[in-house]
Amino acid sequence: MTKKSDIYETEEAEHSNIKNNRFSEKTMKYSTIIGIVVLVGLIIISGSWFTVNQGDRAVILRFGRVIDKAEPGFHFKVPFIDTIKTISVRTKKIHNKTEVYSKDIQVAQIEMSLNYNINPANVIDIYSRYSTEYEDRVVIPQIMAKSKDVFGQFNAVEVVRSREKIAAKITEELKEQFKDTGIQIETTQIENIDYSKEYEHSVEERMKAEVEVEKVRQNLEREKLNAEMVRTKAKGEADAKVMSAEAEAQAIRLRGDAEASAIKAKATALAQNPSLVNLIQAERWNGELPTTMLPNGTVPIIGVKPANEQK
Repeated sequence: MTKKSDIYETEEAEHSNIKNNRFSEKTMKYSTIIGIVVLVGLIIISGSWFTVNQGDRAVILRFGRVIDKAEPGFHFKVPFIDTIKTISVRTKKIHNKTEVYSKDIQVAQIEMSLNYNINPANVIDIYSRYSTEYEDRVVIPQIMAKSKDVFGQFNAVEVVRSREKIAAKITEELKEQFKDTGIQIETTQIENIDYSKEYEHSVEERMKAEVEVEKVRQNLEREKLNAEMVRTKAKGEADAKVMSAEAEAQAIRLRGDAEASAIKAKATALAQNPSLVNLIQAERWNGELPTTMLPNGTVPIIGVKPANEQK
């Protein structure tokens, strides 16, 4: 038979267990609430600040409307209300492939690269116009459009020979297109140009023919130069001979003039001094008498006839 004391102890134990269970439930409930409050607090705290890396700029949106921009560093914002959109202002490189047509209607696949950057002063305007999708929405389409426009101004052969010129022209066109927009074009490079195999073969053959023509032209120029050198040399020799002949003729004339002057001087002297001849003869006579003489002739210099003829 169960004692009353045992029944009482059992009821007390059950009542104590009920109290303990209720306390545990309250404790767990309060702990959960506290945990939720702490978690919400942490979320609020963590959502009240942000950082911007060097080389980036941040656009601050409040309920979807741009209210400001942020420079690199640590910043505060309103949790759950403000949204941050980051835009890089570093130089970015775009690789793009597109199909173009040359002036003579030759199709080519070109591979290009473009370096550009965003002006930090224009990040709000750029975000307002293009969001963060400015590259896909405006930069790449303009690269393709300007590439087609510029390539269409050159024949296919000129494209191969003028790659740098075409790249520079595309860069110039893009700079003009994005002028005052905050999108700053730096450089453009044409990395590869692919024509059809048939056209590339025809260009190769044409270039070989042009090389041959150039070689023939150079040979003709060389032969022409050689001929000109021969003519110049012959003319020089002829001129030298003419000059030599003219010098000789001048010398002869001078000698003739000198001899004529001498003869004239002698004639004048003889006319003025008749006995000068006899004096010259006497000076030049060696003292010997001639062995034969003409009839009625006189002895030279002294002017006397032989004794057998004197009467």
